[in-house]
Amino acid sequence: MKILNYKFQILIFIFSFLILTRFNIDPDLGWHLAIGNRFLETGEIIRADQFSWTMPGYIWGNYFLFEILVAFLFKHLGLILTAVVFGVIGSVAVWVLTAGRKLTLWQILVIGLGLSIAIANLAVRPSMISFLFIAVLLFLLDRRFFTKAVYSPVWFGLFALWANFHQGFVIGLLVLGTYLGIDFLWQRSRRKDPSLVTRIITFGAAILGVLVTPYHLNLWQSIIKDLTGTKTWTGISEWMPAVFYFPTNVLFALSGLIFIYMLIKKIRKAEPVWFLVGAAMFCFAFLAVNLTIFWVAIFIFVVSRYFDFKLNLAGDFWAKVPIVFSLAAVSLALCLSFLANLTESIELERRLILDKYPVEAVKFMKQKGFTKGFFNDYGWGGFVDWQFSEAKVFIDGRMTGWRREDGRYILADYLAIRDGKCEVAQKYDIKAVLVKKTEKTPCFGDFSLVYEDWVAKVLVKNK
Repeated sequence: MKILNYKFQILIFIFSFLILTRFNIDPDLGWHLAIGNRFLETGEIIRADQFSWTMPGYIWGNYFLFEILVAFLFKHLGLILTAVVFGVIGSVAVWVLTAGRKLTLWQILVIGLGLSIAIANLAVRPSMISFLFIAVLLFLLDRRFFTKAVYSPVWFGLFALWANFHQGFVIGLLVLGTYLGIDFLWQRSRRKDPSLVTRIITFGAAILGVLVTPYHLNLWQSIIKDLTGTKTWTGISEWMPAVFYFPTNVLFALSGLIFIYMLIKKIRKAEPVWFLVGAAMFCFAFLAVNLTIFWVAIFIFVVSRYFDFKLNLAGDFWAKVPIVFSLAAVSLALCLSFLANLTESIELERRLILDKYPVEAVKFMKQKGFTKGFFNDYGWGGFVDWQFSEAKVFIDGRMTGWRREDGRYILADYLAIRDGKCEVAQKYDIKAVLVKKTEKTPCFGDFSLVYEDWVAKVLVKNK
């Protein structure tokens, strides 16, 4: 049964909003807020590290528009409304991916499956902005906004904005280049005469767009350094393969099976480029859960066009009953989950405590003046940047690919110290330690425990 267009638009927006509006505090949000607040207070665009004591002055490229946006929203609207804004952004992205389509109930359910895969990566995070940008990219390609050179400013503007919001623009460039190339060959094989020049102009405009940032080539250098530092990502959850996380791995596998079903059913009718791009995005998501947003975007896009599963229940009332009850249960669960998370997030400090940030431990450190030379849990570095700016961290989420002058990755040193390789710890003048209560600290046996609660503990070096 087809759903009328206006009813579909309302339903899909509400459905997406309930799934994508997340009130939890992402570990990287803290350093984004610290950088954004600095700009709002002083107008400074930070190009060199000011937040760590292990790599002060390190030059890096960043996506500062996201930080300005999220800091502004947080300052004037607070956590709740900021999360709502990002939920709306994600819902608009889904609307763009399905624009103009009259979907069946089954298609909407499968779209919900896709969104469920990306829940962890689509909160108040720059990846939500990338989700919107990849949706716009797919929409423009579907409308063939590359057949005339006059469209080139659109591509320049899209990628200029994208590069200033999130490094996901790199995936966008890969998708754009792949589509333009495969579509050219496909059109030639059908004895049409596609313009190669307009495709080159389109891609060139996108390349020029990504250079329009305050960091210029430093942005690319940072991305390359982070990518070449993949060997240090072991243990960093967002860069682990999606297969390691339940139930994401099950949903991810199911979406892959649905994609294969569509491929078999529609390969002769559909332009193959969408399935080739989709297969590539599936592989990326398989390698790192952080990249699932791009798979989800192409999955929703393809489902809204090519998924035509049919189950004839028109005349069987009793066959409809379990489906109706199941849908009602899912809808109720989404609403209750949304309301529960909303209630828990009314007070920012309560939300931080629920998300297991060291709120009280940092207050203790402020009181005691522990600002120099402290070793911190990787996931808490951004929180300290934001809540305790007087202190400098050992590491935070920006620093996964940063190398010291001796060529060692700071993340590799952090992991070595955490895992008990104490010769690495001896290279640093560590004076205090802020880690999880359950964390073992074999390299800090000569430190004294001065604070402990159910989340964190603080140790100080004996004099």
